[in-house]
Amino acid sequence: MNDLPDLDSSPAMSSQSPADSSAGKPRRFNLWRRPEPSAEELSDRQIRKWSELWATIILSIATLITAWAGYEAGKWNGLQTSLNVLSTRLTIESSRLKTEAQETLLIDIGLFTNWVDATGNGNTRLADFFQARFRDDFRPAFEAWLVTRPLQNPDAPDTPFDMAEYRRPELDEAELFVERAGQMSISAEQAGSIADQYTLSVVILAGALLLAGLADRFEWAELRAVVVAVAMVILLVSIINVFRLPIA
Repeated sequence: MNDLPDLDSSPAMSSQSPADSSAGKPRRFNLWRRPEPSAEELSDRQIRKWSELWATIILSIATLITAWAGYEAGKWNGLQTSLNVLSTRLTIESSRLKTEAQETLLIDIGLFTNWVDATGNGNTRLADFFQARFRDDFRPAFEAWLVTRPLQNPDAPDTPFDMAEYRRPELDEAELFVERAGQMSISAEQAGSIADQYTLSVVILAGALLLAGLADRFEWAELRAVVVAVAMVILLVSIINVFRLPIA
């Protein structure tokens, strides 16, 4: 019993310090620590960051301008349709007035011919009957024609219809409607042209939206920046074109 060694006084156990006890353990590495990025990786991250920012800006502005351009294109197309309809109505009205003016001319010719026949036959009563039924617009021309003494003066106009005083209001109004219809038609063409320019701007803006949306799909940071720059140029050109166009 007395020959057993004293464990507490053992030299091996008493001389080993806590620091020495851990010296034989394997060294542990921090697996959660990320490696330091290189300068090229930092540059790519910066390019991607700015590319994403500008792509978002381009998408937002291009969407607003596209909506505005589409709205204006619709309004100008509607204005073109309205002007064309109005031009057609004026043309139809002018045709109706021309028909009435032609009928009026036939009435004036008929009454004047009957007056000439009655006067030539010496039937004063019948001549006065036809003269009393002349239109108010024909009477000034007839009286001015009588002043020229057509029976005695060979240089007198042949009929009252050759006199400057002869007027047919329907014909004058029809000519006015024709002129207005032509102006409406020209205005309709201009409105259609403006609508086409707005539509073209919408198509171009679609290209900017497409490029800005595809930029994030490129892994190459420099290529992404180039695509975003092209989209920005297209957007700026489209904005200038849209704001130069008149507003309906």
